[in-house]
Amino acid sequence: MNYFSPETAAARYAKGRPDFHSNTIGHIREKLGLEQKLSKALDVACGTGLSTKALLEIAEEVYGTDTSEAMLAHAPEKDRIHYGIAPAEQQPFPDHMFDLITVCSGVHWFRINAFLAESARILKSRGWLVLYENHFIAEMDGHPEFRNWFHERYLQQFPSPPRNNDYPWNNEHLNTLGWELTGTETFTNPIRFNKEELILYFSTQSNIIAATEQGRATYTEAEAWLNNELSPFFSDNEQKQLIHYGNWIKYIKKMEN
Repeated sequence: MNYFSPETAAARYAKGRPDFHSNTIGHIREKLGLEQKLSKALDVACGTGLSTKALLEIAEEVYGTDTSEAMLAHAPEKDRIHYGIAPAEQQPFPDHMFDLITVCSGVHWFRINAFLAESARILKSRGWLVLYENHFIAEMDGHPEFRNWFHERYLQQFPSPPRNNDYPWNNEHLNTLGWELTGTETFTNPIRFNKEELILYFSTQSNIIAATEQGRATYTEAEAWLNNELSPFFSDNEQKQLIHYGNWIKYIKKMEN
């Protein structure tokens, strides 16, 4: 199922996801040596468009696609970005249109071989596919026990739904498909949350969305549980805690036709 298609999930996502994407785009600009903007860039599985909006920093013309109409309804910069509904594996664009394709925190939901074939079709020769993810690593300044809480309490109460985390992102495999992995990098993004903001963020994760869609909990019940569980980490409702997210980027180049 698409955990991000319900309007309830989309509205929470639009309100509760931190906007770290400009930092990541800065890394991409430096890695690719971009001294001027690219002609056209596409953001696949763009969701509510935070990752798509950031591409305006490095591309003259920006496109974003997603399968969720509800998510796209919350997307910003509609006057500057071309948004459309499409699955990752079947994009509505002509051959060799894009200089760059990005995917933020979404490739693990794809049929990856089919997506790579479609990306090769619509990318220009030697164009770039950049995959990145800003993932929750449960590092809270001043509270090392928060990591244990996340793994031993939260993930037990709301397990992660299955996703494709075992794809072989290596050149031995990718070269056979016409791609070259040219580099990877990892870094962290610090985000400040008060307790209410952190609860809202958790409610945007597929863990809690899956639980609500499967009838195992309501959002109200999940939020009440989180409010009680997170109280030891916040002295009051206004206190902000610094939480570090992990970020990885994979730089993959289309090989010559």
